[in-house]
Amino acid sequence: MNLKKIANAKNIVCLAVVLALGVGVAVSRNKDGKNVDVKKDSSSSKAAASSVAESSEDKEEKSDREKIILAAEIPELSCGAIDFDGNVVFAEPSGSYSFMENGSSASGISLQDDSGAEIVFMEEDGKLSILRDKQPAAGFVYNKHMITLKDGKLFIDNSPVEYTAANFSAYRLNDEYVLECTAKGKYRLKNSKGEYVNECELKENSGSQLKITADDNGFYSEGVNDGFFYNVYKLNGDLLITSWSNVLYINGQELVPYGYSEKYPDMEAVDADKASLEPMRPPVDYGAVSTQNDGISDLTAEMLGYVNELRVQYDMEPVYGLDELDKASAVRAEELAQNFSHTRPDEKESPYTSALGKAGLSWWHCGENIAKGGESAKDVFDTWISSKDHRAVILDPDMKYLSLANFSDGTDNYWELLMFNDSYVPAAE
Repeated sequence: MNLKKIANAKNIVCLAVVLALGVGVAVSRNKDGKNVDVKKDSSSSKAAASSVAESSEDKEEKSDREKIILAAEIPELSCGAIDFDGNVVFAEPSGSYSFMENGSSASGISLQDDSGAEIVFMEEDGKLSILRDKQPAAGFVYNKHMITLKDGKLFIDNSPVEYTAANFSAYRLNDEYVLECTAKGKYRLKNSKGEYVNECELKENSGSQLKITADDNGFYSEGVNDGFFYNVYKLNGDLLITSWSNVLYINGQELVPYGYSEKYPDMEAVDADKASLEPMRPPVDYGAVSTQNDGISDLTAEMLGYVNELRVQYDMEPVYGLDELDKASAVRAEELAQNFSHTRPDEKESPYTSALGKAGLSWWHCGENIAKGGESAKDVFDTWISSKDHRAVILDPDMKYLSLANFSDGTDNYWELLMFNDSYVPAAE
């Protein structure tokens, strides 16, 4: 029995003086679920002894009851769908439910429970209902698991089946192509050579050959042989659904940039006093690429502690360190002594973003805070969060990585904070 866990442009701001520190801020935008096997722990419960002789049929029925009880004692694990051997019920972000039957979208699904009774899932007046042998039912047993419907919400072994957003910004279509989300509703394809293309062909699970188009207009799948628009199909065992506006959902979860959110903190309402924190290492996300914070500078590690403690207070994703970003911020810190601005001291007066490209980093969103003066990372952090524009960089939900560097010319200290977001691309298995 599988449960699918179903699972986002500002102009350069002029230099400002805040708390006796010279500071500056800039933000730029580039123009361009997994299966969970439910396991029963046979040691988690003991059946009560009985002195009454039992028939083999009674023993079999009792054994089934015991297995069901054991399954129901599994700790609650929120999941986004139940896969009844190819017939799937999955939760939508709106709280409603949708169905897939043998790889195709359906208005409902039917199956047999463990007793052989016919089970039908359907929606009536926008509410999920279950029929058992054509009679309304509150639940049934399937593969020794309790499936129940309580107040319109579906449960499996006491675990709610509900949509859970967990942002990810790329999906590996096959060994050759990775789909990246560059902005909400905008996509691109990258092949195994690292080249970006707009189209590719692949086979979905049932064997149909599809032509995939992914660009700033959205995600589109068309049958190579029949020319039909494929808005629902399975790939790599995952359910891919394309909305009427060509927005892609994978297992019910929209593909969006890392940390994407429709809600940005109100910078006027942020309580700066909450940020008086001790340095600490940020959490490590082992599910993403380059988020181990390995090889980063002590300054970056310290600033990550301050920033992530503040971000968590506003229910935001953490940011991480990258050694490549440390190199870019170190270059920029030294450049600030020559030109304290968001442009670089070269003949072209290049924007600060070119330092990211020079360090080998690609980005779709980035920001820079700069400061002159101050004796410690805590000094400049306190200064930046006391400024609405600088807080906006630190609390930008679209940011994924951070680095901090310092340079002294013997007279002044110069501080450089760089933040940016690339596209998270899962490693090939």
